[in-house]
Amino acid sequence: MNEKNSKAIIIGMAGLLIVLLFIVAGFVYSNFVAKPDVVETVEIEATMVSVAEVTMAATTAVLPTSATLVSEAAIVVVATLTPIPTAVFTETPIPTNTPVPTETPIPTATNTPVPVIIYPTATPVPPTATTVPTPSGPQAAVANGIRGVSYGLQARSNISVNGKIWFEFEIANDSGHDVPYSALGTMPRKDGVDRLEWYQNSFGGNNDVISPSGRRWEDHIEIPEAGEYTLRLVICFESKDVCRSGNGTFHTLSQEIPITLN
Repeated sequence: MNEKNSKAIIIGMAGLLIVLLFIVAGFVYSNFVAKPDVVETVEIEATMVSVAEVTMAATTAVLPTSATLVSEAAIVVVATLTPIPTAVFTETPIPTNTPVPTETPIPTATNTPVPVIIYPTATPVPPTATTVPTPSGPQAAVANGIRGVSYGLQARSNISVNGKIWFEFEIANDSGHDVPYSALGTMPRKDGVDRLEWYQNSFGGNNDVISPSGRRWEDHIEIPEAGEYTLRLVICFESKDVCRSGNGTFHTLSQEIPITLN
């Protein structure tokens, strides 16, 4: 028998041994484990011996002399096979599903309200009363129903020493009848004093009257002395001589117009 056949026989015997091992294990479980009496144990051993003898006889019949050692080894293994202890199967508890930890919600950032600073409003300061300066010169008034309507200097005026200073005026008669007068014209005023010597008379002195329709006129005045002046329209009702002498009263009919003569 060649080496190849020997290996095949050995493999076959190994397979047979495995089958026998399973058979023996079945017997052990059904007889020895289920009924562990002494008598039954002896019967199992006898059965094992019988199986061993049968196996040996079969091996001797099949194998040649060169395979004796393998057969004897197999018999020894079968004869000395220790019963497999009973496997106690305990049910492993199925682990319960560990609850998945819930995610802690991330707090959303809230907009912190910006504190509103309220500043006290400034208390409005009441306006101080504006003091209206008292006019330093004479003020216009209505005299015997005669009222000044307008008075002003013309653009052609030469405002200088001995220059022709042209003025124009209009007056109204509110009395409803003729009003006699003695002087109507422009009075220059310097340093708070009327300068009667430079008074310019436009009408009056000849028993003149002002009718209810009033009067309009233009004229000019010449002043021979430099300085700061004011000019205004005036009227006098006393006699011509009294008015011209400075003893009469000149009533102011217009605002004062300041001029400077150089």
